[in-house]
Amino acid sequence: MVIFRMLLSLTMFLILGLGAYQAYKNFTGTDPLKMDPQAIILSAPTIFGFNIQDFSAKLGKNPESQSPSEDISRPGASGSPRGKAGKLLVRFALVADSHNNNENLSRALSSAKKEGAKFVIGLGDYTEVGTIDELQKTKEVFVSSGLPYYVTAGDHDLWDARDKGHAPTERFSEVFGSAFQSFSDSNIRFIILFNSDNYEGVDALQKKWLKDILESPETKESKKVLVFLHEPLYHPSSDHMMGKVTPKLTNQASELTRIMKEGGVSEVFAGDVHNFGRYEDPKSGLKMTVVGALATERNVQKPRFTIVDVFEDGSYNISDTEI
Repeated sequence: MVIFRMLLSLTMFLILGLGAYQAYKNFTGTDPLKMDPQAIILSAPTIFGFNIQDFSAKLGKNPESQSPSEDISRPGASGSPRGKAGKLLVRFALVADSHNNNENLSRALSSAKKEGAKFVIGLGDYTEVGTIDELQKTKEVFVSSGLPYYVTAGDHDLWDARDKGHAPTERFSEVFGSAFQSFSDSNIRFIILFNSDNYEGVDALQKKWLKDILESPETKESKKVLVFLHEPLYHPSSDHMMGKVTPKLTNQASELTRIMKEGGVSEVFAGDVHNFGRYEDPKSGLKMTVVGALATERNVQKPRFTIVDVFEDGSYNISDTEI
């Protein structure tokens, strides 16, 4: 009887453990067995309404005292603390995945402006289904912030157009213009790629455009080349990346990664995962950052955005910032 009770208890604990594992995996889109243990500790408690950083503050440990470039996903990641790498060339902000939470989007943009961001880049999923009304309300928030903005579309921003038989980017382009573009600022080349079409991926025209931009003399003379898109080309623990709906797009993601690495891209920034993280592509070594979400729902972290500082010596700092 004692052995039976012990086996029954172990079975119950095993079932509870598997249930917790599946709940975390389904809720976050990430596999905890593939995650860094420290990342799980920092993010998992927020599922139950508890934030470890708040708890640390109550104990007298101020999380802001850590270096803003500290990285739980990739120790020793590129970037230098603010003010420690010479003259600051440019500071800009990244926002992603607000999903109609325009109040949080507005708060993030206001905070970025107070922090001295020169402009903001949006990484998509500002809406739930991408209606004209949703997109226009989002645009009003960007415009009212007073910050120059550059945006690409997320997969949610394409749903209404595709559902009604139109080109996926039709609604988005009507409100915001092209979903991909490139510009230079402070001798840094910024490339905003559109890769959130889960069925077609990046078409031949945009791929040629990307290659031409990377091969241009202006880009080759740039101090840094940074790429921004919605869906990660690779993620070590989440299935929220190119190929999540159409598996063949994983090959396209690998090709894009190779093109960017050979083209001198320093880092690729993405959204969609709803969980801030930094890591490297295991094959190419290309550095990648996933920006946290501004939405409250389906978010294991507190709503957040990212600030990037680039210094005159070419180093840069990436700051994950709660709103």
